[in-house]
Amino acid sequence: MAKNFKLPTGWYFSTITDLVDNVLPPLLGKLTVDNAWAYVYAITMWSENVDGTEYFHIIESDKLNTKNGRMLAARAADYLATHLVPGETRDPLTVVDQIGKARAEVRANQGFGPPKTKRDPNVTGAAFETALQVLVEKLCGVIPSRTPPLRTLQGFELAPEGYHSRPDLVLFGPRDFRLLISTKWTLRKERVGTYLHESYFYRKRRPDLQIAFVVNEFQPNILRHLSTDPLVDRVYHVNKRMLLDLRSPFAQLPPGTSIPVETLTGSHPDAKAYRQWISMEDRIFDLTDMFADIRMLRNKPDLVIDPEQVDGGVGEDDDEVGI
Repeated sequence: MAKNFKLPTGWYFSTITDLVDNVLPPLLGKLTVDNAWAYVYAITMWSENVDGTEYFHIIESDKLNTKNGRMLAARAADYLATHLVPGETRDPLTVVDQIGKARAEVRANQGFGPPKTKRDPNVTGAAFETALQVLVEKLCGVIPSRTPPLRTLQGFELAPEGYHSRPDLVLFGPRDFRLLISTKWTLRKERVGTYLHESYFYRKRRPDLQIAFVVNEFQPNILRHLSTDPLVDRVYHVNKRMLLDLRSPFAQLPPGTSIPVETLTGSHPDAKAYRQWISMEDRIFDLTDMFADIRMLRNKPDLVIDPEQVDGGVGEDDDEVGI
């Protein structure tokens, strides 16, 4: 038995490339911009056991111990059962966590049993970053740099040693550094300030730099903090439609139910949830938008991403990506 478990060099990239090229197309259909979210989920999504029931990790683990958290995760399972594999209803637990299954196989080959915890956070982070890296290459024809040393990037050669030295994804390369993408599967509210501080550091040294986040967060208040900050150009969600469906304040109502206007305004209990929902509709972008933006920036590198959805009262400029 080996003394320490170790993945081969380049394992995440080679494994996820094989999943995207060979393993997942027969299950999810040929990779397209529209079903890329399903590829991300099949590779990266995983579940946690709470009181004998498996719940999808779409919120932080401590929130799965709450009634509302478990209800949200259960609704996510229902959504994925009918949307993850096209044309059929299937238990999503049999489809997701492809990276976890592949990693377990490597562990077994090295003489190790299952890990003590269901998922090491580093595995989720690496899988999420690499899945996006591979999908951008397949769909946009350009491969992002993953976790490059900060000092190798143009404009950051003299950055302090050790300061957040490896951004998640960088486009289009160390010498053509235009877009930085931070990947966060879920977000803790107390960590958002740290991410914004990092964005400030990047923007201060490179005012032309575009800063975006790709997340799988389902908490409206956290998404609002991130998406409304002027330091962040765009926040992309892996599946915005799923986010809006799960967080719809009227999802439990029968189809065709009339909703009184007074429930959507003022201090009515439903009004806050409705305003949060509208904010996510306006401020959060979909993974499909990310691919379109990358293609646009690649074709016209002088463009910048416009963080406003509908101009905010300002006319569209020639150097903005129109929405």
